[in-house]
Amino acid sequence: MTENFQTGAAFIAGGSITGASVSATVGGMGLAGGFGAVGLGTVPVVGIGAVGGAAAYGAFKAIAQGDAAAFGAMGIGAVGGAGFSSVVGGMGLVAPKIGLAFGIGTVPMVGVGAVVGLAAYGIAKLLDESEVRESPAQVFERMEDKVLQMDYYAAAVMELEAFLSGEDLNQKFAALEVEDELQLLKAELRQKTESNCKQVNKSETSTAETKIIAVTTQPTENWKCVHTLKGHLAAVNVIAISPDGNICATGSDDRQVHLWNLTTGKWLYTFSGQAEAVLSVAISPDGQKIISASVDRKISSWQIDARKFLRTYFYLNSPYSHNGFVHSIAFSPNGKYVVSGSADKTIRVWGSYTGTIKCTLNGHSDAVLSVTVSCDGKTIASGSADKTIRL
Repeated sequence: MTENFQTGAAFIAGGSITGASVSATVGGMGLAGGFGAVGLGTVPVVGIGAVGGAAAYGAFKAIAQGDAAAFGAMGIGAVGGAGFSSVVGGMGLVAPKIGLAFGIGTVPMVGVGAVVGLAAYGIAKLLDESEVRESPAQVFERMEDKVLQMDYYAAAVMELEAFLSGEDLNQKFAALEVEDELQLLKAELRQKTESNCKQVNKSETSTAETKIIAVTTQPTENWKCVHTLKGHLAAVNVIAISPDGNICATGSDDRQVHLWNLTTGKWLYTFSGQAEAVLSVAISPDGQKIISASVDRKISSWQIDARKFLRTYFYLNSPYSHNGFVHSIAFSPNGKYVVSGSADKTIRVWGSYTGTIKCTLNGHSDAVLSVTVSCDGKTIASGSADKTIRL
C-alpha cells in the first residue's frame, strides 16, 4: 500500500516538474477570450502539470485494475468541460515569447474536462492507498505548498544562472564604471571652476563696482489630471494621438480600438474587428486613418471620418499579416507606407492605401517588439527581444 502511494506521489511530482520546465522554457502565457485575458505564471502551470501527473496515475491504476469507475470520472469531467465551454465561449492560449497562439473550442475543453476527471480519479485512488487519511482539500493544500516551494526554487535557480553566466556581474561592474566616470567628471569640473575664479580675482581692481543681479525664478508648472477616459473592459496596451492633437486612439486586451476627443475627453467611436488583444495602433499623418496590430497576427485599418472598416493587410496568400503576434506598427511620414514588427522576427513594409506587401526585412533572432520610421522616411529602426536595435 505504501509502495503504491509513493508511486502515485511520483507521478504527481513528475507532472509538477514537467510544468515547471514548460513554464521556464515558454515564459509567460495567458488565456484570452470573451472574459478578457488572464496570465498564467509558473505556479498555475506547475499546478496544471500536477493535475496531468494525477491523471496519468489514474490511467495507470485504471488499466492495471480494470476499474470502470475511471471511465465514469472521465465522462463526468467531459460533460463539465462542455458545459464550461458553452458558458465561457471560445478561448485561446497565447505565449508571446515564442509567438504561440491557438484557439480552444468545445472539443479541446471536453478533452480537458476528461483529463481533470481522470485526475480526480487518480487522487481518489491515491487517498485510498495512503496510510494517512486526508480530505481532498487537505491534499490539494499540501500540493499547493509544494508548488510554491518549487516556484521559489525556480526563482533561485534563475538568479544563480544569471550570476554564473556573468550577466549579473556585468551589470554591477557597468554601474561601478558609470559611477567612477561621474566622479572623474565632477573633479574636472571643480578644477576648471576654481581656475576660472582665480583668474577673475586677479583681473579685478580695487575700484571695481559691485553689481547686484536679481534672479527671478519661474513658478513651477502644476500638472493635473484633466480627464480620465473610461470605456475599455481590459488592460489598455497602446495610445496614439492624431497630428492635430484633437483625437486619440487606444487599443486594449478587450480587442477594441476606441476613438476619443482629447479636448472634452468624450468617447467618439469604437472600431471592432481584431479577434484578439490589440497590441499597437497608429494614426496616419493626415489624421484620416487608423491602423491596428493584434495578437491575432493581423493588421487592420479604418477610416476615421467615415467610421468604417477599410481592409486587413494580408501577406501574399496567407490569411494573416504575420506568422506571429504583431507587436508594433507605424506610418511613414508621408503616409504612403506602413511598417510592422512581429513575434515572427520579421519587419514588413506595406502599401498604406492598397495593403499590399512591399518587402520583408529579416535579421533579428527574436521577436520584434518596436518599430519606428525617421522623419525623412529613409530609415526604419527596430527593437527586438534579442537585445539589439537594427536600422
